[in-house]
Amino acid sequence: MASSVPVPAFFQVLVGEFSVKLKIPRAFANHLNGPELCKLKGPDGKCWDVKLEEKNDVFFIHKGWNKFVKDNVLAEGDFLVFNYDENSCFNVTIYDESACEMDLEVAKTTRSGGGQRRDHVPPGESRIIEFNSENFCFKRIMENYRVYQLTIPKVIAQAKLQMCKQIIELRDPSKMSWPVTVSPMQDGRHVMHSGWRDCCKSNQIEAGQTMVFEFVKRHVKLHIYRAEGCDVILTGPNVVD
Repeated sequence: MASSVPVPAFFQVLVGEFSVKLKIPRAFANHLNGPELCKLKGPDGKCWDVKLEEKNDVFFIHKGWNKFVKDNVLAEGDFLVFNYDENSCFNVTIYDESACEMDLEVAKTTRSGGGQRRDHVPPGESRIIEFNSENFCFKRIMENYRVYQLTIPKVIAQAKLQMCKQIIELRDPSKMSWPVTVSPMQDGRHVMHSGWRDCCKSNQIEAGQTMVFEFVKRHVKLHIYRAEGCDVILTGPNVVD
């Protein structure tokens, strides 16, 4: 009897800001042909076109992924298995919080919408989210002009940055690193510019969404809160609000 060749596969648990892009494990990269157009085939046989992107030898499912998330009403905590047929197509099996395969029709009636975390705030309601950290951190609400540059408070700049032009590592929710240029201002604040716009575009940060910048050892961790009606409150000894 001829032995069958196992189908390359990997799994991912959806956590954090999963709706923008999905990281592919490094060990799976040798099955890929570099950045390319692929298809995701859902449990019902429907297909979605997606684009793979590569940064620092790490692959992500990016363009088209958000539509797959919305159409399949995916939520944080879902468990997805990707079987790759090596013809640029991933057959995706979705498991929900019951640890069983998700019933899409049932999920559409019980979930408020694809891509939302389970802490999604219904329209017309509001909720406070507490962000607690021992590290230096500050928050900003995205506005259109902040796509091009964003200021870092003076207190944090004095504690964590040099008084000269430099490059910091900004790490987004998917753990992708972005080299961002930071320059001092006359009033003691610093401003992020080159590289920041690329990070915003890749993470699809929109006006009205809340961003928290947390200075963790040698990099800055970016947290993004997308749900409408959420008021993010920073707590901790080194908070600059």
